[in-house]
Amino acid sequence: MNLSVLRKTSPAKWIMAPRLIAALPLVVFGSFHLTGRSPLLEILRRADLPFPEVNLYLAPILMVVSGLLMGIGFYARIGALIGSGAMVVATYSKLVIEEWPGPMEIPLLLPLVVLAGCMIVLVKGPGAWSPDLKAGS
Repeated sequence: MNLSVLRKTSPAKWIMAPRLIAALPLVVFGSFHLTGRSPLLEILRRADLPFPEVNLYLAPILMVVSGLLMGIGFYARIGALIGSGAMVVATYSKLVIEEWPGPMEIPLLLPLVVLAGCMIVLVKGPGAWSPDLKAGS
């Protein structure tokens, strides 16, 4: 598969909004998980997700990377794919955990909105104001 296909996008300017709506929470919450400001290990255990000790480090790194890729618009579809996976897990966790650990419980709508933004970027590409537009043209 040619990587230039991943970077094809239209010059649509409206895509910037869902792209940033998805990217910002991925970077922020990924950073919270990395720095320990969010009880990720407890969330992973309560949701009964596999390999919680590995995902404690891997998941937030992938969230930050996906958010940065989408926010910048550089290989944004790859970032959207990674972010979509993270938000599916976040949605699942939110649905199965009865008592949320930690001081801040996110609403179910947050991972769903981020997932929707990721899906738009995955289907449409990052749009205008992205390095992918220049490279994919």
